[in-house]
Amino acid sequence: MSTTSHPILLAALDLDGTLLNSNGEVSPRTQKVLSEASDRGVVVIPATGRPLASLPPVVAKQPWVHYALTSNGAAVWDLGGDPLGCVYSRYANAAEHETSQPECIVRRCFPVEKAREVYEAFQGLPGGLNVFSDGRALRDTAQQRFFDERFARLAAVKGTEAIQPNDGRFTILRDAAEWMSRPAFAIEKLCVFFETPQQAAAALPRFRAVPGVEIVQGSPKNVEVTAAGVDKGEALRALADRLGVPHECTLAVGDSENDRAMLQKAGVAAVMVNGMPEIRALAHLVSKADCDHDGVAEILETLGI
Repeated sequence: MSTTSHPILLAALDLDGTLLNSNGEVSPRTQKVLSEASDRGVVVIPATGRPLASLPPVVAKQPWVHYALTSNGAAVWDLGGDPLGCVYSRYANAAEHETSQPECIVRRCFPVEKAREVYEAFQGLPGGLNVFSDGRALRDTAQQRFFDERFARLAAVKGTEAIQPNDGRFTILRDAAEWMSRPAFAIEKLCVFFETPQQAAAALPRFRAVPGVEIVQGSPKNVEVTAAGVDKGEALRALADRLGVPHECTLAVGDSENDRAMLQKAGVAAVMVNGMPEIRALAHLVSKADCDHDGVAEILETLGI
């Protein structure tokens, strides 16, 4: 079966709740289906709200990974022949790993003053802030305490929220405010996590009051902010143009609000059955299986990819 008369040549896959199961793994069946699609010439890419440093090693090790769409489309990376080494190059403890340098082929960062305006909007909120810059995930020591507690809570329950250990992938700043005051930096995205969906909902008007930004939620407990016009969909189109792939020959697979633009702008939109109802409504195809039962593999097989 195919929902389009055009062959799929570029497939973009969200991570949490889509490619990754509730244990943060890529299942053997899904690995096999994606590898076979890649062998047939389909460019398969992870498309995530995370920065490059937070691309899970289990994904970076996949043989089909050559590009990565990160930070909700603020950066697209060519990872060459050593994707895992490229990821490790953005770790705080990069010297402890064998690394390679990626090439950033799409970069759309905040204007400096706009990034500072968003940062100021965060002040006083009961959450934890990540700043994504040049593929790195930055947070200060106060924020790290929030995330340590959050990690402990998430590790105790099964779900599709990202669980990321502090294994070097986070760069800990002495003082985030001091870092933000420096004259030169390039911020891809600011991402705030809260303890409850209610806290996130209450914070949204504060960020929406900042003009010239894009605001989405990757989960009900977070708020993700990028520069105006930056989203996964625009980045997917930019990569397609670079690779000479017609937009109608692209596939997007996702499950949450930060996938909306990618699903709307791809040639074929596929959504996981575990996705948000309003996101499933955008789909040409909804999987029968969820992320814990090879939903991505099912979608590719259904489309004949």
